[in-house]
Amino acid sequence: GNAMVSDEMIIMLKSFSLKNYDVYVYDYRGYGNSEGNRRIKAIIEDYKEIVATLNKVYEKKLLYGISLGGAVMLNVISSGIEYDAAVIDSAPSFLSPFGCPESIDPVTNLPKDASKLLIITAQKDSILPSSLTSPLREIAKKRGAKTFNGEEYDHPFADKSLEIHYERMERILNHLDIKNR
Repeated sequence: GNAMVSDEMIIMLKSFSLKNYDVYVYDYRGYGNSEGNRRIKAIIEDYKEIVATLNKVYEKKLLYGISLGGAVMLNVISSGIEYDAAVIDSAPSFLSPFGCPESIDPVTNLPKDASKLLIITAQKDSILPSSLTSPLREIAKKRGAKTFNGEEYDHPFADKSLEIHYERMERILNHLDIKNR
């Protein structure tokens, strides 16, 4: 996500390591300890390279993008990168109203067959209100994605209770567990 740095996130992803997933968290260019300038197209290119590199190492190709990271991940997916399952959690539907080209809008980059995706939106999102995230969820559902609009969810990792956070993580992990699909 845009306002998060990797060293703060890693503790919140413990649920993944408990299920024996290797977890990689990267700061975008110009965030945390990462060098470079914050440019969305460059960030997308960085993530294409990161995912392609990790795909050479792992049999299962699983992706999880939150907030702006979800928008970036949809751009990576639309580039043709191989993946088995992906979760897009609380991503904006459009970036173009904020000065970005329409070609990188998340709705523009949804695959025609979105059946490998889980799109999560949060009704109590304090960062990205439903008006900014629900178009992505609705279009994705029409394309075959699993969707969930969390009544008690806030922005990822800002849920009001650990119970809600753990329920969210379990939902995500269930989708990524491709044996169960």
